[in-house]
Amino acid sequence: MPAADYNFTIEKGTSFYISFDYKDDSGTSINLTNWCARLRWLDSNNTTKTYTTNTVNSEYQFNIDPLIGRIILRFPATTTAAFTFSTANYDLELQEPNDLYDGGGKKVFRILKGTITLVTRNVPGDDAFICNYDPQDPCNTC
Repeated sequence: MPAADYNFTIEKGTSFYISFDYKDDSGTSINLTNWCARLRWLDSNNTTKTYTTNTVNSEYQFNIDPLIGRIILRFPATTTAAFTFSTANYDLELQEPNDLYDGGGKKVFRILKGTITLVTRNVPGDDAFICNYDPQDPCNTC
């Protein structure tokens, strides 16, 4: 089955969250236990970025909630503030834990493709909004 088309936007300098639910033709969630996902994009600056599941770091978090077939990608505001592209074409792929055939490597499926549009701010600046509220001294940042 060919990959479905899905376009989405990311607002520069804001926290970003997107989830994809992988289901069969009858709408039943596919169990993704021991599967891996990869989202890759080629942006308008001709830069390729690759994000893989089971990764949690300061740049992004990409996880699978296997029993409900959900793939979740998160970027903190500091990451999206650093994005410099206007658009990016992406592919979302899944890798099954089973071999295609003995010695043939794991089965890989491209399930989504599309365009990501970066929405810039009305007020220029690449800084992310970070509030370090201290409940002991609430006026410290006033």
